[in-house]
Amino acid sequence: MQLKEIMTTHVQGISDQQSACEAAKLMERLQIGSVPVFCDGHAIGIVTDRDIVTRAVACGRDCSQTPVRQIMTGGLATMSETTEVSVAVDEMERRQIRRLLITGPEDEIVGVVSVGDIVAKTGKHNLSAELIEKISVPAEPARQSPVT
Repeated sequence: MQLKEIMTTHVQGISDQQSACEAAKLMERLQIGSVPVFCDGHAIGIVTDRDIVTRAVACGRDCSQTPVRQIMTGGLATMSETTEVSVAVDEMERRQIRRLLITGPEDEIVGVVSVGDIVAKTGKHNLSAELIEKISVPAEPARQSPVT
């Protein structure tokens, strides 16, 4: 099974200059926990609800004045829509991530795949516990630091 068969399409993103508050409002409106961050039309990172809490709110930053570029997770994890789901699972485990942005033939972002998508759409419910356990160990120091 390929990622294009299970991905969520119509991904909305946010500009790297928009505020953490704007990102939170977008996530709330869309009922999602993360949005890709774009600069000049290219995806450069992802910001999650957890990033906002741990890298802005908990640090006493004014979320309305904090650009998402300062709190996002860089080192964007992408895979082609034609990649097999099993390969994506291995990459998610290796990188300790819960989401992958999916690219189309022109390297444009065409979707997103989460651990939940993999479990729900493949029917492999035992995979969920295994994958969550492997990606939930403490992050490497490089992943814990916000991008500046």
